[in-house]
Amino acid sequence: MDDCDAATAREPRVHLRPGSLRDAAPGTLHLLPCEVLATRPAPVERFFTPAIRRGPDGLSASFRGRSLRGEEVAVPSGFVGFVVATEGPGAGLLGPEPLERDEPLERGWDRRAAATASFGRFTLWGLEAVPGPDARVRGALGWPSLAAAIHAPVAEG
Repeated sequence: MDDCDAATAREPRVHLRPGSLRDAAPGTLHLLPCEVLATRPAPVERFFTPAIRRGPDGLSASFRGRSLRGEEVAVPSGFVGFVVATEGPGAGLLGPEPLERDEPLERGWDRRAAATASFGRFTLWGLEAVPGPDARVRGALGWPSLAAAIHAPVAEG
């Protein structure tokens, strides 16, 4: 095994619970321009209920005194977005009863993950201005059509 294979073998793998994709309820998603330095569950819906105003220049709101500007963004046609959460060792996202029979994980640092919500659109927020066309999320959403174009057969001519 060379160094690259050894490094890959030590990286954690995430095993997605396939049943969670079927059962993921539609959710409301807001992509905020901030980072929360916590990795524990939080009752966000209890504390974050945005007062969104619709105007001629898009959506506006404020978060902790900062002005936010946003717009609704659709997931590319033919795709569905999922909110996915990982489970720690011995933890269960979906309660004490798993949706399907769990196979034992191969390694102690591997994790299971489950979809907790699905979405077909979300609200993209920026500080003071709507995120422009160079925003990373826009590049990610444009990837399916670009991938289809570069992998399509080329007619000889």
